[in-house]
Amino acid sequence: MNDQIGLKKGFEERLDIVAKNIINNEKCPIPGFVVLAKRGKHTYHKAFGFSDKEKNLPMKLDSQFRCFSMTKVFASTIALILKEEGLIDLEATVGSYIPSFDKNFEVIINSANCENEVMEIPYTSFMTGKTTNLSYCKKVAKNKMLVKHCLAESAGVGYDMWTDFDLAFQQPIFGHQYGVAQALRRKNGIGYYTSNTIIGQNATLEEYCNAIAAAGYLVAEPGTFSYGLGALILGRIIEVVLEKETGKFLRFSEICNEKLFKPLRMNSAAFYLDDGDPRISKVPQLYGAVLNDETQGLEVKPYSECLPKLNSLPNTVTTDQYLGVRKCDSGDTGSCMIVSDYAKFYEMLLAGGYSEYGKRILTPNSVKELTHGEFLDLDRHSKLAQAFGLTGETASFNYGWALEKKTSTTPHCNQWSGYANNHGRLYIEDDAYILIFPQFMASTPAGCLLYTSPSPRDVEESRVAGWGGKK
Repeated sequence: MNDQIGLKKGFEERLDIVAKNIINNEKCPIPGFVVLAKRGKHTYHKAFGFSDKEKNLPMKLDSQFRCFSMTKVFASTIALILKEEGLIDLEATVGSYIPSFDKNFEVIINSANCENEVMEIPYTSFMTGKTTNLSYCKKVAKNKMLVKHCLAESAGVGYDMWTDFDLAFQQPIFGHQYGVAQALRRKNGIGYYTSNTIIGQNATLEEYCNAIAAAGYLVAEPGTFSYGLGALILGRIIEVVLEKETGKFLRFSEICNEKLFKPLRMNSAAFYLDDGDPRISKVPQLYGAVLNDETQGLEVKPYSECLPKLNSLPNTVTTDQYLGVRKCDSGDTGSCMIVSDYAKFYEMLLAGGYSEYGKRILTPNSVKELTHGEFLDLDRHSKLAQAFGLTGETASFNYGWALEKKTSTTPHCNQWSGYANNHGRLYIEDDAYILIFPQFMASTPAGCLLYTSPSPRDVEESRVAGWGGKK
């Protein structure tokens, strides 16, 4: 690499201005975040605003962030490591690894597309507290759930919150099948995989996956983009495979530690923090937004204060990492760490699969598959795929993150975000990346306004394509 290639002159100053505008925005101010951008030998690493505004605690570079769905790519990476060792077949059925999945699932269909009997079920939104009757019908799934579907979030086990957004916006953006499936699970006494307790369930991965199978409901045919708990199921497959190979059971969090976190010296990385762990004091407040009934303005408040108080749907997302049972090692959303430790994962990929200490983590073929691979036989035309812009023409979701294809005006990029609007973009062909970590939840009554206001993603205004040649 040419050592002169780096951040373009003026990039840091421009980024400073963008960040300050986000903090001070009148419509939807983000209390605080950390940015880490790198190109070649040049790095921009700064903290802005507050970790906890109410306590007047500043955001710091060593703040311990919830990564949420930016965990998914770790699960896919470990799956590729095991594929290299001949232990996982991505084309195999999930049921060949998890026996409870060797069954016929039922697919929930929106009533507008029903050929069978139309039914109704009440669904209570954790976001608004309101209950709505949702119409639906069911059919037996034609396809078997495959391991690769879990990596591509096409397993049919979608998050319930997509229906919450539909109800909040009062528009059919994603579909009601996500809420219907969850309402049916609740009716059957299975309260798992709900977005208001996303990693706080009192269940191991084995118990969690068996509950998914016992409920038996999918929101789409396996093989259809239906973003949700694919990587959680993948984490359980990884547990099963390694126990069979070694004769010793390890939790998925322990496997991540062994295969990724320790070799890469991601020393702050964890899934759960034990009582008394000093990292707990470094976890930022989680924020959201509500509308003020008197002024009709927007108020940014701690996330726990933004949602309706529902005894049937307690929200534990803020504290799941360091309070409660801490049993569900979710490959979907479970990890937390400082931003510079997350960057070590990107650095490993830029180095062709090696840690900065010379340890081989991935083979060149697996690095290529993780960053350039695309599953070609999936249905990428669901409403969810269309809303995310992941229909395959220019971008698609594979291996725990999105692949954006190189065009005449944009570079090749792998990117994804987390539940708290934390975001990362890796430009492997340009030896560059950018990480932006706030802790702000759009899944609040007015949090969706984040998408119409200056936000941390505006940092991408200076995406690597514009960092340009020499500094």
